[in-house]
Amino acid sequence: MRHWHDTAYCLLVLGVSLFYIIPIALNRSNHTRLSRWLTCALPPVTIVTLSIVNKLLYPETIHVFNYLDVRFFLIGCMVIPLLVVQINERRLLIATLCVSASLLIFLDLIFNFFGVGYYDLVNIGSQYYFMANFYCISSYVFILLCLLFEKRLSDNAFQENEKLVSVLQKANHKLESQKNEIGLQNQEITKQTERLISNQEELIRANTQIENQKESLLRIQSGLQTELMARNKELIQTNEELAKYNHELQQFSFTISHNLRGPLARLLGLTNLMEKDLSELTGPQLELVKLVTQSAKELDEVIRDLSKIIDIRNDIYRIREKVFFQEELKMVLRSLSTFIQPDVTIENDFREAPILYTVRPILTSILYNLISNAIKYRSPQRSLVLTIRTTLLNGFINLEVSDNGLGMNMEQFSRNIFGLYKRFHTHTDGKGLGLYLVRLQIESLGGKVEVSSELNIGTKFIVSFPDTQDVEGQIVFESDFGSIFYNAHTNCAGIIWKSHVSSEQYRTLFKKCLEMVRLYHTPYWISDLSKQGTISPDDQKWMLTTIMPEAIRQGLRKIANVHIPGQNNGEYRNRIKETSVKLGAEIEFFTDRKKAEQWIDHFVKP
Repeated sequence: MRHWHDTAYCLLVLGVSLFYIIPIALNRSNHTRLSRWLTCALPPVTIVTLSIVNKLLYPETIHVFNYLDVRFFLIGCMVIPLLVVQINERRLLIATLCVSASLLIFLDLIFNFFGVGYYDLVNIGSQYYFMANFYCISSYVFILLCLLFEKRLSDNAFQENEKLVSVLQKANHKLESQKNEIGLQNQEITKQTERLISNQEELIRANTQIENQKESLLRIQSGLQTELMARNKELIQTNEELAKYNHELQQFSFTISHNLRGPLARLLGLTNLMEKDLSELTGPQLELVKLVTQSAKELDEVIRDLSKIIDIRNDIYRIREKVFFQEELKMVLRSLSTFIQPDVTIENDFREAPILYTVRPILTSILYNLISNAIKYRSPQRSLVLTIRTTLLNGFINLEVSDNGLGMNMEQFSRNIFGLYKRFHTHTDGKGLGLYLVRLQIESLGGKVEVSSELNIGTKFIVSFPDTQDVEGQIVFESDFGSIFYNAHTNCAGIIWKSHVSSEQYRTLFKKCLEMVRLYHTPYWISDLSKQGTISPDDQKWMLTTIMPEAIRQGLRKIANVHIPGQNNGEYRNRIKETSVKLGAEIEFFTDRKKAEQWIDHFVKP
């Protein structure tokens, strides 16, 4: 009988052992939570099962120790969940611990259920339940709490280790990336080093070539030194000749503009007398008298314009005027009428830029030189066609003068075309001065001149004038006691007195005012007397009998007088008004210069 019990017990142990294959199979099929729960639950269940079977098979061998040892094993089984389950997997941890805890708590009930309870088999002592359960359960709880605390510390350390491992992995990855980047940079540096070495070799070769060229240049320079000294000597001689020529030209111009004043004035007087008594003259004689009169007036205009340029005693010749291209062209063509043959065709188009604010004599001189050159160097095989037009481009007003004359070989003469005493055709008279003057004159205004030409086809000159618009407050004369200004937009000049003036200062400034009116024939005038002070009766009489009549004779028609209220020169202003009305000029008085300017603007044609 006992042999059969042993065999049955062995078969039970073997069968129970087969149950431990189930967690392995579940784990391989990815049921990890169930697999771990069985792993933790099977040991305590197996222990209780074997203990019950042992008591059923061998009741005669059971002692009190056999009811205590199973409790020790159950207490030991609680270690398994703490090893298998993480502390943060709370549900699974509680489920696994509940197996061993429940078996420990209800162990006597389970034994009694199967008829192998303590009092059924041993029955020694009446304190069994308290002694067995109290100490075992207390020990279980105490050990469990200690193990949980240790488990938490261990898990925290494990998590920190995982974080540290993650950080280290990231750092390693970053270091690996940096290593790869440094490797690429090293490769690039290697390539750059190779290029630098190559460039250095090229530089060495270039330096060698430069040194060779430098030696060649030194040899050439030594050969040019003598030629340069000779050219410098020639240049000095040319400059001396040019300075002498300029001085002579200045003296000659001064002589013409001043010494011819008397004979020209007498000629104009004679023509006026001739015009008063024309009853005995025939038709051709009358025409001749008109031509002489017109020529005398044009000569007077030319001399006045020449005075504007050569009068270097002040800055009047720098003042910009409002010049109409059409009017200047007519005057130039009248001057050249003797040289213009009937077959010459002159076309003009000033619609794009009809006016220009510039120095009138300079524009007249440029037009005269360019047109006279076109007439002088016309082609004998065809009639001369001369085209004159203006355009606007990039802040410049371009004057274009083109012809179908002889033309020039620009590849041969382009460098010297504006040179002094340079001529390219010898069949006509000339000194090669015209184009040189054109360049000097336009450059003095801040402009430029360009030329294009083809031999036997024609020539085109483009003279670019700065499109100056700021011409309202041009200062003609400046001093501590007064200033003279000119407004080219309205063709209005004026004087601003700055302080009380002496008799000499008063007369000096008014003489300059009269010179302004003579030069520019301005019909409008503004006098600001606000700070003039008191003028002596002699100076008043001199101005009213000398300056004002001559200014009105020169074309002055509208006068705006500015004063301040209460100024002690009312009698002087009344005498000015009476004289102006008597001489045929209109005068108004204002207490604000802005209103005076608006009054003048009212008469200016748009």
